Amino acid sequence: MRVVVVVPRKYWVFLEEELGLVKTIYSDIVEVLKTKGSPSGTYLPREKIEFLRGSDFDKLIVMDRLKPIQIVNLIKELRRDVIDRVMLILEIFAEHAGSKEAKMQIELARLKYYIPLVKEAIRYAKIGELHGFLGAGRYGYEKYYLMLKKREARVRRELEELRRIRGIRRMQRLKAGFPHVAIAGYTCAGKTTLFNAITGLSMLVGPEPFTTLSPKSRRIVYRDASFILTDTVGFIRDLPPEVIEAFYATLEEITAADVIVNVVDASKPIERIRIELETTREILSRIGVHSKPMVVALNKIDLVDDYASIASEVKVLLASNETLIPISSVKRINIDRLMDTVYMLVKGGYQ
Repeated sequence: MRVVVVVPRKYWVFLEEELGLVKTIYSDIVEVLKTKGSPSGTYLPREKIEFLRGSDFDKLIVMDRLKPIQIVNLIKELRRDVIDRVMLILEIFAEHAGSKEAKMQIELARLKYYIPLVKEAIRYAKIGELHGFLGAGRYGYEKYYLMLKKREARVRRELEELRRIRGIRRMQRLKAGFPHVAIAGYTCAGKTTLFNAITGLSMLVGPEPFTTLSPKSRRIVYRDASFILTDTVGFIRDLPPEVIEAFYATLEEITAADVIVNVVDASKPIERIRIELETTREILSRIGVHSKPMVVALNKIDLVDDYASIASEVKVLLASNETLIPISSVKRINIDRLMDTVYMLVKGGYQ
């Protein structure tokens, strides 16, 4: 599928990362348009709409959060499919959803996002300004809207039950006296590779964002300590609230943790590392995680020439509750040192 990507000014500095998100699903990018963005009903200025009308592509991807009216207006103007950054991220999540819970979480997030869009389409259809959107007329939209609302209620009920079961399991772990260590951090930083290095498992890893959606937990015995280690979903800048809400049951594995291992990619420029650290802290704060002991695992040091100098720069960025350990999950460099640090934090909290 041939796509045109629109990138707003606020993401120009992250252009490579934004296009990387697109390429996770759509490899054939025929045009990249930069824009300042607009609060107008079409988001794009008239000259860009006219340009797109004469372009050969199948789908427009706007790397920003659009209002339902803007999506409907762009579809109406261009007669092509239009998605925004939130829809794209949800598509990527759907692509990687393996477990029943992950699939349902994604479905709920998509329903919550698409229902207002269909509602806007109904409004347009009633005044006769929309024909063929979603392949339905006015009454088709209304029927579709009611079906989506019923499905949303059903998925929400089923997820609440799964969340209840997960909560019971979490309480059982607590009653058994096992501390909980959660691996978190920015997407593609190497969280699952670290999980595999510690557990000896071969869970799916990949360069694509959000390879891990369902948390995986294993009991770890290290020296005279036993704890539960959990690999969790990766973060990204401006993670949509719909995703955080839908994945709250999964993210609760982090909120319940006694120690968090925040995996950071050492091969990135220091400014990107700073932004990713801030992004992780901001998302953790949004889910209610404050001042927990945290080990910042500066991963992929095998890919850099002088990791000691990078570590010195990163250390300046750390908060008082964060401890830095440079590692390579692939080469198993400093994994024992990381485990020693986790061990001390776990034992300190459970003495």
